[in-house]
Amino acid sequence: MIEFIWHAVISYLMLFLVLSISLHLYTKDKSFKYYAFYNFTLILYVLTKKEWIYYYFVDTILSQFFAKEDAVSFAKFTNWYIQVVFYNFYFIFSIYFLDLNKFIKTITDRIIKFLTIILVFFTVLFFITFRINKFELFFESFQFLYLPIVLILFFYLLPKTLKHSGKHKYFYLTGLCFYIIFALIGFYLSVYTKNNGNIIKYFLTGILIENFCFVLGLAYKIKLVNEENQKSKAAIAFEKQNQEISKLEALIDGEEKERQRIAQELHDGLNGDLSAIKYRLSTLEDSGLSNIAREDIIKVINMVDESCAQVRSISHNLMPSSILDYGLIETVKEYCFKMNSTDDFKIDFQFFGNYIALSKKTETVIYRIVQELVVNILKHAKATEAIIQFNYRDDELFITVEDNGIGFNENTISKGIGHKNIQTRIDFLNAQLDVDSSSSGTSYTISIDLNKTK
Repeated sequence: MIEFIWHAVISYLMLFLVLSISLHLYTKDKSFKYYAFYNFTLILYVLTKKEWIYYYFVDTILSQFFAKEDAVSFAKFTNWYIQVVFYNFYFIFSIYFLDLNKFIKTITDRIIKFLTIILVFFTVLFFITFRINKFELFFESFQFLYLPIVLILFFYLLPKTLKHSGKHKYFYLTGLCFYIIFALIGFYLSVYTKNNGNIIKYFLTGILIENFCFVLGLAYKIKLVNEENQKSKAAIAFEKQNQEISKLEALIDGEEKERQRIAQELHDGLNGDLSAIKYRLSTLEDSGLSNIAREDIIKVINMVDESCAQVRSISHNLMPSSILDYGLIETVKEYCFKMNSTDDFKIDFQFFGNYIALSKKTETVIYRIVQELVVNILKHAKATEAIIQFNYRDDELFITVEDNGIGFNENTISKGIGHKNIQTRIDFLNAQLDVDSSSSGTSYTISIDLNKTK
């Protein structure tokens, strides 16, 4: 049984040595570097628990440098010193693996420095006690100084681990607790009994359980790291999207302000000037002019009236105040009614579902999209008829704009300012625009998730 456990432990440790080195090279995570050091020194320690390896080490290697008695003494010292080394590496590995260095960095940095000092102290003590042949002094220092320090540090960090570390800590701490229990039982048996078989059995069993729990903890940590990376990527993407929306919002706000300024200029400036011109012409109408001159003045006055009407229409289109007063649907309906004033082009407006009021900014953006699409139809489609449909379904709004024009090739047509304006507003709304065009006409379908609009 002991033979099987020994071979299993060696196999596991060799596997985890290769695994930890590979993970360190791949992830640059310090925890795997220290786990590799731990596994390497632990392999050396476990190898010495095989009698023929131990005696081969003493008789063949150490005997070349020391006398027989000194070689045996050096092997004893080394056996206990290696435990100091791999326990140190294991403790530092635990700090990084449990991510304590991220949450209590100041404390963990001090603990790592303290463990380094302890290692240096026992290294010096190792050579001094070996030189003066005081094995008992080194062993008692290990038993009554090093082990209590390690246990105190463990219990000091345990509540902090439970508070700060991820859920992989439960797998890891379970394995660690079993490891400590079995290691202490093995240590107790090595000191107070002479049954070496039981000693190594307990120690190796603790290592096996610890390695098994470590695998589970490692798998769970990788899962947590992947989830954290995904959240980080999602947060970055969300932040970029917010930045893009902010840019689009600023662009749209700036455009709307400029439209408002121009509309105000047209209404108060040009329209006022035209009204003044009309008034002056009206005074000339009764100033004793000939009938021909009077008829010409009346024609000019009528032209001025038409120009005033056009200016008011342009001003209204630039800044549709009806959105503020009546909402999106009434504004689009009014726009279609005005476009139907000509004989060569007709727009049919259709509305389905229950109207859901949105912010005035959002409704203005939607109105601008519809307006731009109609302008494109008038400029390029050579259409005589168009249909605008608004369909509210639950939390979605579907807008369809269709015409009976000549259509266009989506792959070859150049995308001008109008198309860019439409796409800018589509992006601002987090909406989708689908275009279907043929020689019999063009259909634009806009899908807006009302939960994503601002």
